[in-house]
Amino acid sequence: MARPRRSAVLAAVLAVVLVLTLVIAGYGMFFASEAGRLPWQVDPTRIPVTPFADFPGFGNASTPATPPADPS
Repeated sequence: MARPRRSAVLAAVLAVVLVLTLVIAGYGMFFASEAGRLPWQVDPTRIPVTPFADFPGFGNASTPATPPADPS
């Protein structure tokens, strides 16, 4: 009669260990995916960001500035 009880307790302990392992692995995978550190994730596309590009008065450096009008 002691044999089935020990088997049930062992099964319960194994189930708790399995659930805890899955929870810890799930949190680890979540945080790794948020950081982009999973092996199957591709690197993000590099998009050039130009600060102040859409503000008036901040044009491209390649466009020549108009010289001031000569008063003479």
